[in-house]
Amino acid sequence: MSDDIARYVSIAGRAVSSRIAEELAGRAVSRGEYRVLRGLYDEDGVPQRALCDRFHLDRGVVARVVGRLEQKGYVERRPDPEDRRRKLVSLTDRAERLRPALTDLQAALDDELTAGLSDEEVETLVEGLRQVCSNLGVEDADVRDGEGGATTDGPDGSDEEPGTE
Repeated sequence: MSDDIARYVSIAGRAVSSRIAEELAGRAVSRGEYRVLRGLYDEDGVPQRALCDRFHLDRGVVARVVGRLEQKGYVERRPDPEDRRRKLVSLTDRAERLRPALTDLQAALDDELTAGLSDEEVETLVEGLRQVCSNLGVEDADVRDGEGGATTDGPDGSDEEPGTE
């Protein structure tokens, strides 16, 4: 049975990623952009490096995603008042207007994922997944809202296929 755990976690991760892609099809943001926006909705005005750490992605991937979000008018990079060499990534009013739709998408996905489970079973599942993440060296703070980097979409952890930037 234990060899099935990694397989089921992997299958579930891919299925969740695919479901998010389906839900985002025709919308203004990609899966990678969705992840960064969700992270910024949890904590706005963070250094770009904090996004790298939270999603376990390299700096280049996050820089490209943040760059696309900036071009679309969803984020701004501003100098950090405490360290002018560092840039803070902040949401714009346009991103805030998108928040309800993305929050609803996440809530619907959570409902789908936990359908047929009691509240106690959901709590046990979340605790178990947090322990799995901890066992793999992923800090609990990184996955506090289900936004950690437990799955990657593209070869570099983004939602991009090579050459589609």
